[in-house]
Amino acid sequence: MAEIKRVLVLYTGGTFGMLKNEKGVLVPQKDIESVIRKLPQLHDDAYWKNNLAGTDKKDYLALPDGKDTDVKILYQIYEYDELKDSSDFTIDDWIKMARDIKRFYHDYDGFVVLHGTDTTAYGGSVLSFMLETVGKTVVLTGAQVPIFQPRSDGNNNLLCAVLIAATQRIPEVTVFFGAKLFRGTRVKKVSNTRIYAFDTPNFPPLLEAKTTLEVDPKMLIHPPGSVPNECRLHDQLSRKVYILKVAPTITPELIRGVCEGMEGVVLETYGNGNIPIKRKEIYKEIERAVKNNVLVVNVTQCINGTVLGKAIYETGLLLVECGVVPAFDMTAEAAWAKLCYVLTKTELSYQQKVELMKTNIRGELENPNSRH
Repeated sequence: MAEIKRVLVLYTGGTFGMLKNEKGVLVPQKDIESVIRKLPQLHDDAYWKNNLAGTDKKDYLALPDGKDTDVKILYQIYEYDELKDSSDFTIDDWIKMARDIKRFYHDYDGFVVLHGTDTTAYGGSVLSFMLETVGKTVVLTGAQVPIFQPRSDGNNNLLCAVLIAATQRIPEVTVFFGAKLFRGTRVKKVSNTRIYAFDTPNFPPLLEAKTTLEVDPKMLIHPPGSVPNECRLHDQLSRKVYILKVAPTITPELIRGVCEGMEGVVLETYGNGNIPIKRKEIYKEIERAVKNNVLVVNVTQCINGTVLGKAIYETGLLLVECGVVPAFDMTAEAAWAKLCYVLTKTELSYQQKVELMKTNIRGELENPNSRH
């Protein structure tokens, strides 16, 4: 008899399960399981009737057999009471997801989170930091076209996410979308129209779905077998972190307004980490924020690129000199999530938090100064 693997799918909302309401706009629908049970690509009804119906496993769905695996994969959908468009997600939603993974950790072999695409880059990053140790595969996925529609990409996204969660030992948080599996701390949404909606601009995918699903172990943060099969959770996040984009019309008042009351600010700057050099009043506000122990991190506005600890241009040097922390090749979403996490490490001093922001802890950055 084939080995059985069990996967928990957290259905949190998003386009995946949306239908148009009376106003003609998409809203999340309840009871997504009843829809999925009718899709032969996602549920082997004959197997369920012969093996699961009338047993304590009747609430599971069964993936059809395929050449990807020689195990039988069962999965259970845990639908949230309040389903949200991901634009409505707050820190509390991600804390709930992380706590649910921790709560059910020993009952399943892997986890899938059905997540709205608009904030997947934030969710993938913030879950990566909260799950300080995770020995099982966690995959976020969703859809650009709802599962109710004939051209939905949700079918294949969910199918591959469940297969990966059940059969691949990837001890970190990931995102599967289109045909690729990405590291959670590296992902960005790059299109709101294309089926291939995500990319990791500064890091290659962990896996590409071909005729088989295989991950290169060298791509992982932790080599196979090096992580204990346990879940260690840090479920505290700062809510006083914001992203401020530098634009030609930025003013000192705007910087002060954002920084006051904040514990951390991600500064999205030009090119290699530059802001207008002729406007000293801008630097003075940033310097003032740093002196008030606001942790300011410098990320590039460019899709691909890095902000180094040593400025290349004079327009970036003053930021380094006034204590702004370089983000290296982190995305803005990862820098935001990492700040939310690091700032609640109350045992650390301000300077230790600065050093942690410059240290690669979840595969979120490459610091060229740390190369051997």
